[in-house]
Amino acid sequence: MTTENLNIVLLLDSKNYGGIETHVANLAKGLHKSGHNVKIILLNNFGEHPVFESEQFLQSILIKLNGGFKELLILLKKSDINLVHTHGYKAGIIGRICCRLSNKPVVSTFHSGEKGNIKIRLYRWIDCLTAQFSTCICVSEQIKKTANLTADVIQNFVELPTQLFKTTEQSTQVAFVGRLSFEKGPDVFLRLAKQLPQYTFSIYGDGPMLAEINATATNNVKLVGHVTSMKPYWAKINLLCITSREEGLPLVAIEALVRGIPVISFDIGGISSVVINNLTGWLITPFNEADFIESIKRSQTLSIKQRNDMSLFGYSHIRKNFSCDAVIPLIFNVYRKALIGGSHVK
Repeated sequence: MTTENLNIVLLLDSKNYGGIETHVANLAKGLHKSGHNVKIILLNNFGEHPVFESEQFLQSILIKLNGGFKELLILLKKSDINLVHTHGYKAGIIGRICCRLSNKPVVSTFHSGEKGNIKIRLYRWIDCLTAQFSTCICVSEQIKKTANLTADVIQNFVELPTQLFKTTEQSTQVAFVGRLSFEKGPDVFLRLAKQLPQYTFSIYGDGPMLAEINATATNNVKLVGHVTSMKPYWAKINLLCITSREEGLPLVAIEALVRGIPVISFDIGGISSVVINNLTGWLITPFNEADFIESIKRSQTLSIKQRNDMSLFGYSHIRKNFSCDAVIPLIFNVYRKALIGGSHVK
């Protein structure tokens, strides 16, 4: 076997729009552009998928299974798939076991640094335990350390937009984009908004804290809810706030910066690799809400030239370090290692 024109499967369990889904979509496009045959396999069929059926190419490479393990094992044994790349704990556990039984090389990416509830923690423990059966990638050093994995650290990446847009008079929102869970800190975002009534705040997302957020949101906060894509909304946002208590490397930060939107975040996880203080946004000492508030104020008083300079620097930084062209070769180097370990590669 050579590493030219491989048949690669990207495996996950998903029904909604999120960071992992965006990552997989970008990876599929990048691998296809590099000349490889790619399939996206969903372990379960939850109906129409908001990401993988949103455009013709992704829809053309999508396979939906009905329950996962047995169907996946049969598919792998009967196919000419060269390598499986799993994303998320459920796909990681099932994918690694099926690949071991079908003698297929497997790579697993660990995306999340969130602990979650007891059930999620159990799954993550099994996920890390079975990681010995795969070649691993972590999207931040913190995730690698927390999971105690032998892994390559390859950070998240995005597909570059066709053009950089700049914030305008219509770009007025200070935004939170993400899951409404304790780890992501939407309650912290609300406390910031309460102390800054002169600005318009928006929350994009859904999750277990939705009822609490609904009950405590002040009049200057708009709850947009779950969206199937952020593309129609980025132009309304002039600042992204990441108020997470735990984090790996949130894809949403890269997506904002590549569109010229500055980011303020607590300095946790892999954030500092994308948010360069005073150049692409502002890093705040965890969890100093007073400094966070001052940085929001500063962001809203920048001159047009200052904002444009920050937007251009952010775009250039992402293009150089976090684009498909920059990151896909690093991922493919991991594929080579997996192939060498799982079969004879010429």
